[in-house]
Amino acid sequence: MKPRLLLGSCTVGLLVLFSGCEKLSLDRQMEDLCRKDGGVKVYETVTLPPEMFDQWGDPFPGWRGRNPEDRLGQEYRYFMEIIDIKRGDALKGEGELRRFATRIHRRSDNKLMGESISYGRSGGDFIAFAHPTSRSCPASQSESDLIRAVFLKKGR
Repeated sequence: MKPRLLLGSCTVGLLVLFSGCEKLSLDRQMEDLCRKDGGVKVYETVTLPPEMFDQWGDPFPGWRGRNPEDRLGQEYRYFMEIIDIKRGDALKGEGELRRFATRIHRRSDNKLMGESISYGRSGGDFIAFAHPTSRSCPASQSESDLIRAVFLKKGR
């Protein structure tokens, strides 16, 4: 093999080996944070009559289309918070790491009924061909999981 070809092959090999180093580091950090406080935590449940649920089992029918402050009616407040743990421009190969928190409070005494914490990473790729990669944890957690965990259907 010619020295230039060998040097070029080694350089490409090293680039491939180290590509996504920030991505891997952010994924490890995200997984550690997720183990510490990720997931749905319920501190108090509320049993509602069946007519308060839609055909898919969601309480407060139509909640997704409402302003977060009004999603759960007059008695409960739905609060969302996003915290940038690491800012970056994913389109430039810089990684971002965020913490997403959703909470339900009872308005009368401001008691925290439940919370859902998740984390998301985007970017950090050495080479982003079309769109930056992304990951989140817990992977199967959805916005309605918290609402369904706090508000139970009577007779269930």
